[in-house]
Amino acid sequence: MKSKGIRYIITILVLLLMTPIKINAETLTTGRVAATNNLKVRKGPSTSEMQIATAKYNSIVTILSYKDSGNGCNDKWAEIKLDDNKTGFVCSTFIEDIVVIDLDKQNTTSEESQKMKEMTDEEFDKYLTDQGFPNSYKIKLKELHKLHPTWIFKGVKSKYSWNNALNSQDSSGTSLLNVNPTYAQNGYEGYLSVEEADYNHNEDKFIPHDGTYWFQANRQTIAYYLDPRNFLDEKQIFMFEELFYYQSYQTIDVVKHTLSSEFLRQFAPFFMKAAEESKVSPVYLASLAKQEVGTSSNNICSNGKAGVLQDGVNYTGYYNFYNIGASSSSNPKLQSLKYAKSVGWDSQEKAIVNGSKIISNNYVNCGQYTSYFQKFNTAISATKPLWHQYTTNITALVSPAISTYNAYKTYGLIEKDFVFAIPIYDGLPDKTTLPNPGNPNNWLKELKVNGTLVTNFNSDTQEYTVNIPYQESVNIEATQINSKAKIDGIGKIELKNNNTTINIVVTAQNKSTRTYKINIIRQEKVEGNNEEITNNEKEEPTKIDNKEENNENNTVSISEILKSSGYNTNEKYLSKVTLGTNISTIITNLTKKYNTTSVNIKDKNNNAKTEGTIVTGDKITISNGKEDLTYEVVIFGDIDGNGTINVVDLLSVQKNILGYTKLTNSYLKAADVNKDNKINVVDLLMIQKHILNVTNISQG
Repeated sequence: MKSKGIRYIITILVLLLMTPIKINAETLTTGRVAATNNLKVRKGPSTSEMQIATAKYNSIVTILSYKDSGNGCNDKWAEIKLDDNKTGFVCSTFIEDIVVIDLDKQNTTSEESQKMKEMTDEEFDKYLTDQGFPNSYKIKLKELHKLHPTWIFKGVKSKYSWNNALNSQDSSGTSLLNVNPTYAQNGYEGYLSVEEADYNHNEDKFIPHDGTYWFQANRQTIAYYLDPRNFLDEKQIFMFEELFYYQSYQTIDVVKHTLSSEFLRQFAPFFMKAAEESKVSPVYLASLAKQEVGTSSNNICSNGKAGVLQDGVNYTGYYNFYNIGASSSSNPKLQSLKYAKSVGWDSQEKAIVNGSKIISNNYVNCGQYTSYFQKFNTAISATKPLWHQYTTNITALVSPAISTYNAYKTYGLIEKDFVFAIPIYDGLPDKTTLPNPGNPNNWLKELKVNGTLVTNFNSDTQEYTVNIPYQESVNIEATQINSKAKIDGIGKIELKNNNTTINIVVTAQNKSTRTYKINIIRQEKVEGNNEEITNNEKEEPTKIDNKEENNENNTVSISEILKSSGYNTNEKYLSKVTLGTNISTIITNLTKKYNTTSVNIKDKNNNAKTEGTIVTGDKITISNGKEDLTYEVVIFGDIDGNGTINVVDLLSVQKNILGYTKLTNSYLKAADVNKDNKINVVDLLMIQKHILNVTNISQG
C-alpha cells in the first residue's frame, strides 16, 4: 500500500457554535470572526452602545463571557478580547469555529512524565543511557527535553542491524518517491535509484513502480529516511509517537483539526468510534486517511462516486479511506475499491471503523505501533517479517507527523505525556544525508577518437582499447545522454608514449561521476619517413572582439545593471524571480549586458552557491568593480526557502498570522504574496489557490 501526495485546504479552527458556552477561569475559549465586512466591537451588549473597535474578518478573538441578548442581536452578546487586549461586545451570531481548551486538564501529567519533568540534567543523561540511546541521539533528545520536559522517550532496540534493515528497503519497488515533472525540475531526480530495474539511462527515463510518478528511491535517500536521528525535532518526532488511543487528549476537536477540510471533518465521529473499537489513536487514523485520500471530495475512494472502472465493475457506493489493499500498481484506486467491495464497505462509517481494526490487528498490535514502524518494521516486538510495511512512500512519515503536532499544538495539548518509541540500530553510520539534487545521468551516448566512433561502443562499457598509426596527438569527442551532465578529458590529447590511457569523466547534474577509459595503442614511428600521420592542426590566432571598450574609466552603476536584468529591487531585497530559476540563469541575466559585472551567490547559511535553483533567502552580491551591493532574494510564496510553494509555506503564513511564529526579512516579504505590505488571510487564500493549481502567484 502506498501513500499519495495530497492537496491541502487551509482552515483555521474547527468547532461550530452550537450552544452558548459557559466561560470560566479553567478554560480558554477562542472563535473566528465570520462577518465578511468586519465586526463592530461595542462598549456594551447592545447596538445602541458606542463602537470602540473593529474585529476583522477571519481574525481570531478570545471570548471572555456571554451576556443575554440586547438590542440588535438575536443570539447572545459575546464579550471578547482583541489582539491589542481591548475588550468589548459583539453579536455572537458572527463568531464561528468556537474552540474551548480545558486549561486545568491540559496541565495534568502522568506519574512517569512528572518524573521526567523533575529530572536534573545529569539524571536525564543517565536515563537516556539506560534506555540505550547512543551519544548521536542524546544531543537532540536533550534539546527536546528542555522544550517539553513531560515527553517520554523510549529506546527500542531494533531486531535487525542497520545494514540488514537498509538492504531490505533498498529493493526495487519497496521504497518509493513521488517525483512529478515539477519536482524533477527542482532536482529531486537526484534522490532516485539508477539501478537497471528502476531507470533506463539510455532514454534518461525512470521506471514507475506505482502510478505515473512513483519511482524507487536510491540507497542514500532510503538511509536518510531510515535513520531516526534525522527526525528528532519537536514536529517530526511524532512519527515515533505510540499509536494507542489516549482518551484524555485525543479528542474529537483535535481529530477535526487534523482532518483540516470541511469534507473530511464530517467523518470525525466515525474516527472517534474507530478509536474506541480498535484502540488506535484517532489522530493517527485521521492523519493517515488525509494522507491516503486527500482532503477534497474528489477522490473516488472517499466520495463513493467511482462508477464503472477499467475492470468493468461498478464501484459506486464503496469506500476505502486508508487505501487498504491498494498494493503498488498502475491503478491503486481500483485496487483500493476492489478490496472495499470484497469486504462490503458500502458506507464511510464501515470503511473508517472496520479499516481501523485491520490497521490495529495487522500493524499496531503486531509490533508496528508507530508510524515509523509501519514503514520500517524493525521493532524487537515485531511479529511479521522486515518487509511487512503499510506504505511504500519513503516520505510518508513526515507529513502526518507534522500534521499531528500542529493539531496538538493548536489545542494546547502539546505538553501532554506523549510516549515516543525511537528505534536504535547496531552499526549506525556517523550520520546520513540526502543526496545532491539534480539529474543523475552520467552516461555517454557516443565516444569518438579522431572523428571515428569507438568500435563496439556501449554506454555501459567503461573501458576500450583503440589502435592507431603513429601520431603525436589524438582528438577525443564525446556526447552525453543528458545535456545537464559535463564531460572532462576530451579534446586534443598529446601522446607522450605508445601506450596512453585517457580518462573521460562524466559528471552528472547531481555531481555523481562515471569514468570511461580509452587505452590508446600507437604504432611505432617509422624512421626515415618525413611524412608522419598526425592530426595536429595549426590554430588560428584567437580573435578578441573588442567592440565594447574596457569600462575602467566608465563604470556602470549597479542600478543600471539591475535595470538591464529585469529583476526588481526594494531596499535590500531582489524579486521578480521566477520560481525554479537556475543559478546559471540569474547570473546570465545579471551579466548579459555588462560583461564586467561580477555576481556572487550564497545560501542563507552564507555557503557559496554555484548550482541548483535560486530560493528565498539566498544572497546575491553584485559588483561593478568599484562597489558591491548584496540583496536577499524574495520569491513570493516560497516562505520556507526551499524553492517550492506547498503546504509548509501555507502553514508558515498561518502560524505567523496566529502569532505562533514570527517571519522576518526575506521570508516575511515572501509571505506577502499580494504585495500589500500585510500578511493576512488574503495571502493564505492566494497560496492555497496556487497549490490547487487554480491561479499562480505572480512574481512581478
